Amino acid sequence: MEIRTLLEDERELLLELLDFWELPDGWRGKDFFRRYIEIDPAYRDDNVWLACEGSRLLCCVQIFPRLVRVLDHDVPTGGIGSVFTHPEWRSSGLASSVLASSGLASSVLEAAVKDMLSRGMELSLLFAARESFYQRYGWNRFKSHRTVLRCADASAAASSSAASNSAISIETLRPEEDMPAIREIHRGYSSGRTGTTVRDDALWEATLEMAGNPAEEFKVARAEGTIVAYARAALLEDVFQVTELGRSDRGSEALAALLVDLMQARDPDPLAPPGKSSRALRSFAILPAFDDINLTVALEQRGVASHPVEDPSAMLRCLDADALARRLGTTRFPGEEASQFLERILPLDGMVFWPADRF
Repeated sequence: MEIRTLLEDERELLLELLDFWELPDGWRGKDFFRRYIEIDPAYRDDNVWLACEGSRLLCCVQIFPRLVRVLDHDVPTGGIGSVFTHPEWRSSGLASSVLASSGLASSVLEAAVKDMLSRGMELSLLFAARESFYQRYGWNRFKSHRTVLRCADASAAASSSAASNSAISIETLRPEEDMPAIREIHRGYSSGRTGTTVRDDALWEATLEMAGNPAEEFKVARAEGTIVAYARAALLEDVFQVTELGRSDRGSEALAALLVDLMQARDPDPLAPPGKSSRALRSFAILPAFDDINLTVALEQRGVASHPVEDPSAMLRCLDADALARRLGTTRFPGEEASQFLERILPLDGMVFWPADRF
């Protein structure tokens, strides 16, 4: 048994392994994960850790190097994704006999953690349903939330939005013309929110290609001809989700109008799966948590109620508490463990992660 990183000529073997992953939303595993090899600008073969038996790939873990905003600082972070063990190996019972109680995924995760530490990453972030498994290896659930939007009366909300925003126009993104304004809004709106990913030009291009599932609806709102807000939506886990949003200082009314527009039924509906009507799909929307009181008020004025729901999937691990403390200009208490330090310095419900950046 060997624990090592991927070789260049093994990429298709990796995708064959991941093709066993039964994914929602109609994806073949090899097609879904191929995007993270061919499109993600941070991809390197040595970001993928493997357990191998000869030429056979049995288990994989991928590191996604990112800069994540934490308390107004850009923190080197290792995202963890594509954690998968071949189903035959999981069911055979051989893993426990070869690698004792740790299992294949555990050994590969441990190798990935050592790698992230050696590369100066201070945090690790993942999204998973197997909370107890990852807790054993140092990740802890971060008390984050999502937001549910519902229109009391969709048609009335749309009429109210149109009547009160005659100077606001809602349009589909035109990438070549609109992206400079979008990037500026994203920089201002996201930079103060812990958990958001810092994007350079290459990562912006990648997220435009990878955020759809497979389709994405990307709308902008203009006021007096200037883009003042944007929002992105996709079908994730068979649910209509706003995967990212942003506005300028004067864009709360425009963003509220844009969200109301996204929740209107349409024909044809590029996001509606077979057998589900557009009206049913868009009867509510799931958003990342947002602490934008002006937006909340503007939505309420249009008959759109918002309420938080707990998001149990986000998990964080502090890889290097001393380095993180130096970066943030703070100190650790004597004897304070890395997990305790992280829980103390971060707001309990203040993490915002845009699903458009998912890995």
